[in-house]
Amino acid sequence: MGEFVASLFNGVDKLTDILNVGRLIFYTSAGFCGILPATMLVRLLAEDSPARYWKQFAADLVFCARRGEAWFAALIFGFVIANVAYTTVIDKLGRPGKKEEPDKEGYAYQYARLSSGGTQPKTERDFAAWWISEYYRYVEIAVFIPFGILLSLPLYSLYSLAYLIRVSNPAQPFVIGAAHYAFALWAVAAVVGWGMVWPWYWIPKIAEPIFEDSTQARREVLAGLTELMGEVKSPETSK
Repeated sequence: MGEFVASLFNGVDKLTDILNVGRLIFYTSAGFCGILPATMLVRLLAEDSPARYWKQFAADLVFCARRGEAWFAALIFGFVIANVAYTTVIDKLGRPGKKEEPDKEGYAYQYARLSSGGTQPKTERDFAAWWISEYYRYVEIAVFIPFGILLSLPLYSLYSLAYLIRVSNPAQPFVIGAAHYAFALWAVAAVVGWGMVWPWYWIPKIAEPIFEDSTQARREVLAGLTELMGEVKSPETSK
């Protein structure tokens, strides 16, 4: 009974630690960034008589943010974002240029020893799950959620353009209003975000250093596990 309970809790720990709880939260968050303006656009197009821009914008935002269907779509779209961002960003980061020597006093190197009480490598311990939950997950968060935010910017710009088309009246003189400024704001933000912030700052200054830390941590936990297994299997240790 005790072994069954222990295995059950170990399985639940793996389930919540590596995939469903952690990843589903930020996958959904990344997807929601793109789904929200898309659903707002659909609601705007279905509106018979749009209100003033920011009033209409706020009404669409609140309505769509409260819809369960939007959150479910965000969950699905989050996995799409994860796949696209991985192949276009993470997969191209490559390995760190300089391979550092393992920090034998560091947490990653000592993790195998700490998790086994310092006596033996616990073969049932999922070191890959631990590494992902402790290190690699931050690589995904640093890439997927900002990627979703960047995807939302042109969609908000499209929302503003659709609003301008809906309220346009050729019989009335042209007047620059809030929707025009919003369209320009979202468009400029999209250009700056995709053309400057993402490639010149976020990837080299944020995502790549986090990726390098996670790669080094993987090397260190493997080195620590290898050393511990060697100690356990050596004749001196077994005496």
